[in-house]
Amino acid sequence: MTTHAAGDFGDFSLTIAVSSPPWYQNCYIVRHKPSGEIVIVDPGGDAAQIIDAVTAQAGTPVAIWLTHGHPDHLGAARAVEQALKVPTIAHTKEKPVIERASDLNKAFTGQGQDGPTNLHLFDDEPDFSLGGVAIKTIFTPGHTPGGVCFDFGDFVITGDTLFRQGVGRTDLPGGSEATLWESIGRLLGKVKDDARLYSGHGPDWGADEARRWWKMMA
Repeated sequence: MTTHAAGDFGDFSLTIAVSSPPWYQNCYIVRHKPSGEIVIVDPGGDAAQIIDAVTAQAGTPVAIWLTHGHPDHLGAARAVEQALKVPTIAHTKEKPVIERASDLNKAFTGQGQDGPTNLHLFDDEPDFSLGGVAIKTIFTPGHTPGGVCFDFGDFVITGDTLFRQGVGRTDLPGGSEATLWESIGRLLGKVKDDARLYSGHGPDWGADEARRWWKMMA
């Protein structure tokens, strides 16, 4: 695993922990600087390193947020839950995906996987609070039935809905290309023009660049 600071966005700091092969998945550690509250988004693997990275920030972990329930995005959730005493939060339509994550991981890697045990589910598109700041949830099904993105204003964590010049696969159970296309258009219509988009794999890019690319692709 490699960990690096992506920078500060107003009252938030963003750290990226990239998991080991085969997934190279981006786990995001977001800290609200005034309060010290921390949320971990998509802890895909390398639990010990994620826990160390959170602990090093000397804040207060409050939750794990999942953009979706594939095994490369929640592989470390149980260990992080237990070490940091936090719940895992996901969309209610993602529950079947989370329940099948171990089987899917076994299909890809030959090994099962422990899932979260302190799972809290939500409906629709609630705002969550980090340090008293409202963080928007944008429902973006298509890659999975309950996929979401988290909009912090100056940056957005898009999971596997949208990559830099790429989109999430739709050939796994619960995927739908038509639904994903609709979700991406809706997502890009909601975020700020100057927001940075951080995906589940690979580099970030700007919302304005993403809109220009999507206009050519859609």
